[in-house]
Amino acid sequence: MNTEQARNTRFQKAGREEWVEAAKKSLKKDTIGHLYKKTYEGITLNPLYTKADAVCVDQYPGEGSYVRGFHAAERQRWRISQRIAHSDWNELKKQIGLARQRGQDTISFDPDQLNNMEELSFTALNDMIALHQAPLFVLSKSNYPLIARKLLEYKGGGIFGAVATDIISSHLQAGRLVNIQGEEMDSWLSAVQELDEQYPEIKTILVDVEPYNAGGGNAVQELGTALATAVFYLEKMKEIGWPPEKTASKLLFNFAIGSQFFIEIAKLRAFRMLWKTLSGAYGMSNDQNKVLVSAETSEFTKSAIDPYVNMLRAGSEAFSAVVGGVDFLHVAPFDYVTTEWNSFSERIARNTQLLLKHESYLDKVADPSGGSYYIESLTKGLVEKGWAFFLEIDKNGGITESLQSGWLQKQIKETAHQRLKDSETRKQSIIGVNVYAVSTENVEEPLSRKNLGTDCDSMRVELLPRLRLSQSFENIRKRTKNLANKGFLPEVGLIGLGPLKEYKPRADFADGVLAAAGIRAQWSNDCHSLDDMKAFIKKKQYKYYCLCGSDAMYQRLAAQIAHWLKEHIPGVHVDIAGRYANEELAALGLDGTLYSGQNMYEKLSGLLSSWEDEING
Repeated sequence: MNTEQARNTRFQKAGREEWVEAAKKSLKKDTIGHLYKKTYEGITLNPLYTKADAVCVDQYPGEGSYVRGFHAAERQRWRISQRIAHSDWNELKKQIGLARQRGQDTISFDPDQLNNMEELSFTALNDMIALHQAPLFVLSKSNYPLIARKLLEYKGGGIFGAVATDIISSHLQAGRLVNIQGEEMDSWLSAVQELDEQYPEIKTILVDVEPYNAGGGNAVQELGTALATAVFYLEKMKEIGWPPEKTASKLLFNFAIGSQFFIEIAKLRAFRMLWKTLSGAYGMSNDQNKVLVSAETSEFTKSAIDPYVNMLRAGSEAFSAVVGGVDFLHVAPFDYVTTEWNSFSERIARNTQLLLKHESYLDKVADPSGGSYYIESLTKGLVEKGWAFFLEIDKNGGITESLQSGWLQKQIKETAHQRLKDSETRKQSIIGVNVYAVSTENVEEPLSRKNLGTDCDSMRVELLPRLRLSQSFENIRKRTKNLANKGFLPEVGLIGLGPLKEYKPRADFADGVLAAAGIRAQWSNDCHSLDDMKAFIKKKQYKYYCLCGSDAMYQRLAAQIAHWLKEHIPGVHVDIAGRYANEELAALGLDGTLYSGQNMYEKLSGLLSSWEDEING
């Protein structure tokens, strides 16, 4: 076909039914029902989206519902706001300066990690970097009055950006909630007012949704919580005479971006539509209700096992954030979980955003996901469910009452439990951790961050711990390492029954499961008889064997191999790769199975427990 023919070719219009029939033929099934999937947000993902699934969206950014962005623009603009962290003030200053030279377009750092907060000096920082030339972006979870005082001491003009804290969410990891009638709240209010007088262009009120993401919450819970927290601040600031539009001008919303690529894009788009609705209820006009949105890559998705994969996770999450539309973005270094600071990982994190700008050209277009039937449908679903969750929080008395009663923590913990369970059964894949794991990968101890909250003038509430999807398997790896340190080699035997092509699929599966615990598997050669298996065992006896092969070979050899092993190797544990009922296992003389959908964590933990009992007597 030449160019002219291709240009004039017309395709027959196909309706939904034609697409469904085509899918059935491709799948060779009578139904496509198994392709529907439900997310943690309760949204059903369809295998096919059409115009009927989308909502009527705004034509341009900066208008209508704001789903396409708060600001009218021809391209996506965001600030690279890598939060530089160091315990030493002089080293922190140095790294902030280097970051600016290497492409960072904000002055952003984490003050909470400083060993001596009194050393913090905006005057000294200005001597090195003119503070009026780039946005200041300082988010704190503690010590906010002190940080505000340090900024007020500077006295320089022209500062803009954000120096903010969320006094509601910053204490939750410590199981504390600020006393809203107490001294700490009064100190926060005073700091916000004084900063407004001296630096009117600075955002000082943070709605930090990140702790709820770190606790395992889903996008709907994050959206509802963001709105409820904003309502708290809007109402609280009324007490000192600030109208809603004044408070809105000081707001900064901070989200964590997880690994569900399209959901995260839709979450940011849905937030803007939800905020437009909420601000409208407070009577704000279109030129009064635009707020800034920042984002950071999620700690919940990061692993201490095979940490270089975190680079890829962070890249995907940063991509979601940019496409979803953020004003400021922080990409966590890939070794953030285990390391206080590393120049290489800091550079890679910053360069991730530079690549998205200068090589992927994501800053050249506005709302690149707009018009996608799939994303528009997700956005619509998150708007509806996010608003409903916000109303539930409101029904429970608002954000502070919901936290004080423990209702909100309970909702998030239920979601987190399901997500962690899915990782343990491999329904949720974690590359390098529960799938494609390397048994010899060293696991470093996760770093305990300091200054994540304070119990000053606060009340005890149910803890909202910071979680990570990989933590169960990290704990398993630690136990394996402890066994090795005590002289017990975590090594097992895989007995392949029949020719390689028949047992390899199940052997690969069993090897992958064991590798997730740091257990190395030694494969036999092809075993066609009991004598072949004996030759493999003569080389080295193990305390654990797994039989791998076809169902036909299991019927022929599994029972006699299992019985021989039990007779000649005291305390041996023999499993079989494949799903078998307990009565079938008993008939074959086997101890257990390895199969897809099994709770890997429980299986591997049980295996390690038996070895630990043996070591400990």
